[in-house]
Amino acid sequence: MPERFSLSRLHAMAYACGALVLASLAAWHYLMGHYPRILPITFLTIMVAAAALMAKNAYARRLPAYLVLISGYLAIAVEAPYLEASGALWMGVPPILATLLLPPGAALLLNVLLAPMWLLLINSVLSTPAGGLQYFTLVIISILPLGWYMQQSRLLKTTDQLDTQSGMLSHDALSERLIAEVARARVLNQSLSALVIHLPQLDMANEQFGQAAQDTLLTTFCQVVQRNSRRGDALGRHRHSVFWLLLADAGGAGALIVRERLTHALRETPLPETGAIEAQARICHLAGDECAERFEQRLIKRGFNLLEPDT
Repeated sequence: MPERFSLSRLHAMAYACGALVLASLAAWHYLMGHYPRILPITFLTIMVAAAALMAKNAYARRLPAYLVLISGYLAIAVEAPYLEASGALWMGVPPILATLLLPPGAALLLNVLLAPMWLLLINSVLSTPAGGLQYFTLVIISILPLGWYMQQSRLLKTTDQLDTQSGMLSHDALSERLIAEVARARVLNQSLSALVIHLPQLDMANEQFGQAAQDTLLTTFCQVVQRNSRRGDALGRHRHSVFWLLLADAGGAGALIVRERLTHALRETPLPETGAIEAQARICHLAGDECAERFEQRLIKRGFNLLEPDT
């Protein structure tokens, strides 16, 4: 997916910059004649460079981040005995590295557990109570921005009306849209129909072909539905493989035409792994005196019927 690719590229660039910093440190030791300190930094440079090369590999997942974190810790441990008064400049590196490369809970736990080690290694700076207080202050400050970001992400996730995986209306937004469409149909004295669509292949695509094949199937399904429905129609995801297409101002004949056109278009859209997209679609019409809650219950029941093997 494009967003995942750009994120992995950003990680690769950050890791490459880290490798460049370590390589510069090794070159500095060479110029200053600190030959025993060159080999450890060179080895760590190779580790971070390997992490940068693996950052774009989706199968590596967290391994590049772990390599960079270990390399950063080892680099500080190697250089700590020589830092003397300049150790204050390096005090914030361990908590910031852990915060950037690990989940918030794991980063906070690791920073607290490793605090005695950093207090002993950079003893000239951090062995005093004031130095320890500075370290723990940096730990708390480094975790605050990420905590705020995660809180905002959770808030956006709960208020977002789009399904995070497919981009269509989410379950809650679909129910709200259904209530609004029923009220609109009553006020304008119009008909309202809905297609309950089941994609059986979506249940087995991930198990047989992987997450990428499932994402491709879902994206293609959304594109086909958008091309073969009207501008005001609303597509939403009610369950994992059950979708509702709300057809405003569509009677029995109009809904039937949309269903036939949609199922035909899906059959004519083959995918490399799963083949032609097979969809089961049923039509539900809003009755004259039916409320939105009753209509929604009928749609839910129709979806359960489609999930049964005999249907």
